[in-house]
Amino acid sequence: PRRLCPALALPFFRSPARRGWAPAPLPGGGGAMAGVEKEKKKKKKRDLEAEEAELDEAAADDDAEPPRKAAKRRKASEDSLPAATPSQEKPRPNAGRGVKGGGKGGGEKGRGRGGGGGGGGKGAQAEDTSRPTALNMLRPRAGGRQHTLSIALPASIVDNAQSWELKAMLVGQIARALTIFSVDEVVLYEDRSDAAPSGDGDGLSRALAFFARNLQYLETPQYLRRQLLPFHRDLKWVGLLSPLDAPHHLRKNEKLQYREGAVLSSEHAPKKPGGEGKGCWVNCGLSDPVWVSGAEIPSDVRVTVRMEGGSRGRRGSEDSAEGDGGEEASQPRARSAVAVPPREPTTKLGLYWGYQVRIASNFKNVFDECPYEGGYDLTFGTSERGEALGVSRVRRFSHLLLVFGGVGGLEEVLSDESSGYPANTDPASLFSRYVNVCPGQTSRTIRTEEAVLIALSALSPYLPER
Repeated sequence: PRRLCPALALPFFRSPARRGWAPAPLPGGGGAMAGVEKEKKKKKKRDLEAEEAELDEAAADDDAEPPRKAAKRRKASEDSLPAATPSQEKPRPNAGRGVKGGGKGGGEKGRGRGGGGGGGGKGAQAEDTSRPTALNMLRPRAGGRQHTLSIALPASIVDNAQSWELKAMLVGQIARALTIFSVDEVVLYEDRSDAAPSGDGDGLSRALAFFARNLQYLETPQYLRRQLLPFHRDLKWVGLLSPLDAPHHLRKNEKLQYREGAVLSSEHAPKKPGGEGKGCWVNCGLSDPVWVSGAEIPSDVRVTVRMEGGSRGRRGSEDSAEGDGGEEASQPRARSAVAVPPREPTTKLGLYWGYQVRIASNFKNVFDECPYEGGYDLTFGTSERGEALGVSRVRRFSHLLLVFGGVGGLEEVLSDESSGYPANTDPASLFSRYVNVCPGQTSRTIRTEEAVLIALSALSPYLPER
């Protein structure tokens, strides 16, 4: 038998109240606890006496006013001071984000996402947004990035989790991996014909609908979620998940040529600028909406925009707000932008711009419904029965697909009647390479969410620059 830690080897005595053994009482018994409470009361009394002594000293400097009256007078004088004007306030490096103020003189805590910054004071620390990682991922790259990286995952891995909280955390872990390694597309496929339906009339299983909805929620910038994603039972546990903090999740004070936005409806949008043709107002997470000219896009549609340098008056042309002196002159000037394809930030500047979620009704449609012209020119199937991964032999590609199986592997996926392939199909024949991403494993199984991290970590050094 294993030897117990000496600290846990307490003496035992036979209890007279019942049979069996019970731990011996600690030295001191209830008297020890009473002594601790007595010391706490003494310490509290000493603190109160010290505070009263400080007030008495302050009273001597204020013409010997009574301590309580002097404290009330000082507090009233502080409240009556005029508030600082915007020109008097010092700029904060992370305005718009809640920062906790701590230490002596700490200010009010920031509340909620996007809340006001925390107050100053000795000990208050602001979040440093100038870290090399944050600056590097927003730095444009000459020539952009043309290749894509896709991952295919089965819906059954969500059903394998024991509770809905664990299902949500599994999805959150996968979404973080997709973002960290710049995955452009994630394909979710049905791998079980007996899966429970979602009940929403969309023809999907409950697991697949839950998987896709939570992935889309996490990929959507925070300032667009309220408008684009209505509340659903599958999103009940998103508060447990860590944010992706991807490059397209820009803060209000961050400047970049591209932004994600959502078209505002006529009830929530300002009036159309004078002299403008077709266009719409788009919420891009800034203080004011952005005018996107050239097309009338339906409301509540997500759109990628390229910001332009000029600004336009809310109720007139660019120079209509000058010299009128009327109501138009007081209207803020809105920025203008142009709607672009979602891949343009990646192909032109090399920025990672989130992942696309694609749903495949069966395993065969993972390949047949590829959105890229010419399909995937390099495919990897992962299995413990595959060859040891020789990453140095990864050839050049335009569109790479990495496919993962469920609990029983890709062999079990192909044996299901809904796969779209004959039951005796050899999985290795469907891929360019059929590999084992962790041949030296010392656990009987590797979970799919673990295999995703292992495979992407092994492939990342040999992929083209992201």
